[in-house]
Formats: sequence, structure tokens, C-alpha cells
Amino acid sequence: MLFVMIAFGWSMASAQQSDPIVMTINEHPVMWSEFYYSYAKNGDQNALIDQKTIEEYIPMYVDYRLKVEAAKEARLDTLKSFRDEFALYRDMQLTPYLVDSAYIDSVAYSVYLQTIEQFHGKELRRPAHIFIALSPNADADEQKRAKALIDSLYVELQNGADFGALATQFSTDEATVQSGGELPWIGHGMALQNFETELFRLQEGEISQPILTEVGYHIIKLLEIRSLDNYDEQKPFILDMLEKNNIRETSAEHRIKQLIENSNGRLDREAVIDSVLNAHLDNLPLRYLVEEYHDGLLMFEISQRNIWEPTLNDSVKLAKFYAANKQKYAWSEPRFKGFVFHYKHKADKKKIEKLLKKYGKTNWRKPLHNTFNHDSVTVSVTGPYLSKKGENAFIDQYAFQGPVAKARTRFPYNGVSGKVIKQPESYQDVKSDVVADLQEQLSQNWLTELRKKYPVFVDEKLIQSLYNKEIQK
Repeated sequence: MLFVMIAFGWSMASAQQSDPIVMTINEHPVMWSEFYYSYAKNGDQNALIDQKTIEEYIPMYVDYRLKVEAAKEARLDTLKSFRDEFALYRDMQLTPYLVDSAYIDSVAYSVYLQTIEQFHGKELRRPAHIFIALSPNADADEQKRAKALIDSLYVELQNGADFGALATQFSTDEATVQSGGELPWIGHGMALQNFETELFRLQEGEISQPILTEVGYHIIKLLEIRSLDNYDEQKPFILDMLEKNNIRETSAEHRIKQLIENSNGRLDREAVIDSVLNAHLDNLPLRYLVEEYHDGLLMFEISQRNIWEPTLNDSVKLAKFYAANKQKYAWSEPRFKGFVFHYKHKADKKKIEKLLKKYGKTNWRKPLHNTFNHDSVTVSVTGPYLSKKGENAFIDQYAFQGPVAKARTRFPYNGVSGKVIKQPESYQDVKSDVVADLQEQLSQNWLTELRKKYPVFVDEKLIQSLYNKEIQK
């Protein structure tokens, strides 16, 4: 059933003069419309950078199709993991054709009525917070450390520090750290009592002092206030919330379920999705997009198995390739290899350097926290770096004797830990380039084998002729 969809019901009888076969790969025909769809999308013909002519794109496309043939021969398209992943991509493209707007509107109105009932017509507030958790059985020392840390963060905020940046770096609420501590809309009765009381006391943009709840310490920032007006005014906000919670997908699944239930056992989910594609066979971009997902996943899987995975962490092969091509990776200027650190107490410099020297190649973050930052933030470390002159102001100052860098307001002292090296010490210092070059060499060798294995015919004159007509339209 799955592969029938990829075939799109295409037969040789359907190939008209207006859409001729322009190439065959392993005796599989490629129509002009299919090739041109790929070129128009991936050849990036309108881009100012990396523009490909039709002549340049032909061998790239052939290489792509050869890899797909190799993947099919290896029966990678029969793997459950592949079929499941492709079904996910396919459904993303086809289920939008089953979205039921009436269903979405009914859900939106239901949400509005529930909100009015829940909040008794009161306003909603959207906060962000910096949260330092306390375990249920926290002893006096743990409470003291948490209080000291939240107080130090509050002082940082009073001195102009960015709320979102501090939340991302220090908050222990894993669900919100990536968004700078932002929480969903909150109404009365939705949060812990102390948190809610403080939240509804704030004005928009205001930041609270540290407060204690049953779960730990918070600093709250009120981002926005919204009153609950009539439905027409609230509908755009509700629909936006529903969109973020995948209401369109839910609507499509609801319709699929209805179609299955009304079919008296004649349809299952696969048959419904099949019917969507069959109903849009004349939509070439849709057909080729689904096929592109299918073949792209196959190409990715075969490349992953044959090229990428075998080389990425093969230290012996990478070291050997680097040694054989060492001159290619030579630097024209030295690099600094190490860390940049910022600190509050002048006496800590040697301890910081000693810690980074000891743990710099392993997990240095935990020892750094335990040694310097368990009560308040006194040391900040970034890196490791592999930087040449001009890429980092602090590295320029301390490693390359450049001008004095502008100090950070939170930390009066700065330094670096590491060394300046004139050339890479091993392939690790240029690993991304070595990996890319080795993979490219292996890929070219593989494609040479595939071209010998699978017959390829390309009618370049016909492609050029059809392309000239296309651009004259």
C-alpha cells in the first residue's frame, strides 16, 4: 500500500509529448516534469548564491537517483523504521487536505466558554520566571544556598542583567529555560498561591522580588495582561493557541476517524490517506513533494550507512586521512586553543586556571559550579575555543597581546586558559574539514561504482530544449 502511493498510479501510457522521458536511471524513466520540479526547487535557480545551471544540475540529480536505486536494492524501503518515518512525512503533506474548519471553530468556541467559566470573567496574565528548585526534604544548608543564589540573581537584575538570559542560564525549570523562563497564560486558580498572589500584584514589565513557594524560589516577570472580552475579540487568540497545540492535525484526524466509521469497515487510515493523494493526482508539486520525501529519506539512510556513520567517529581512518593530506589543513596564522573566563574575585584566577587545566577536556561545568558558583555566580567560563586573532576580543587581549577588551559589567576580571598553537596538533583541531573531505572522497568513489553498476541514459539536448521553452513562458 505504501509504495503504491509513491508510484502515483503513473504508467508509461500517461506520458504525453508535453512531458517526455528525459532520462532513465537503472531503466527507470524520469519525466521532464519530475526533473524540472527538482531543479526548480533544489537547483536554486533564482538564488544569488550557489546558483546552478541546468547543465550543472543534471549530474547532481543523476547522483541523487543512483543513491536512491542503491537504497532500493538494499531494500531499505521495506524497513519498518523507514516506512514509519515516511508515513509521518507523507501525512504532514496530505492531512491538511482533510482539515475541517467547522470542527476547529466549534473547539475554539468551546475553549472560550470553558475559560469564561473557569476564570469567572477575570483577566489572564503571561509571566516568565527564574526558578531555583528546592527538594521536598531540603535541609537548612540547601535552603540557604538556594536563597543566596536567587538573591544574587535578583541583584544582577537590579543592575541591568537580561531576565531571559539569566533564566536560560540558571533556572532549574527545564520546560522554560530555552524560552527565557516564559510560562503559558495564567488565570486565577491556576498557579501556586504565593506565585499567583505575587503575579497579580505586578504591573506589565515589572519584576518581583524573590518569593518562596512549596517547590522553591521564584523571581517573576509579568510579560503581558489580557482581559477576557467577547468571543469575537478572543477568537484570534484562541485560534493561535489551538494552532500551537496542533488543532489542524487534530481536526484532520477527527475527519479521518469519521470517514472510517462511516465506511462500514471498507476503509482504514491508510486507505483514507491514499484517497487524498488519488484525488490530487493532477497536483504535480504535491505528488513530487511526497516522492521527494520518500526518495530523500532513502538517500539519507543509504548515505548514513555507507558514508557518514563509518567515517564520523573512525579516529584511525580520520587520522590516517589527515596525515596523508596534512598540508591541506595547514593554517596561515596561529590559533588560541582553550577557554575564556570572567570572575569577580581577583584571588580566584589561579584556582580557575587550575580547574580548567584539570577538567578542560572533560566535564568542567560541574566542578566549576561546585567550586565557585554554588551560592552565587562569581565565575563565568566559555569555550573551548579554537580562534585566530580577531575572532574574540578577550582572546585577542590575553593570547595575542591585542587591545584591552571591554569588561563585562558583572565581572571586573577576565582571563584565558590554554595555549597558542601555530598548526593543528591533530586531526581533532580541524575535524569538521577532515570529516567533510574524507566523506566527499568516499562518496565520489561510491558514485563511480554506482555508475558502473546501474545504466544511466540522459537526453541532454532534450532537457536543454525543454528548459529553453520553460524559461520563455
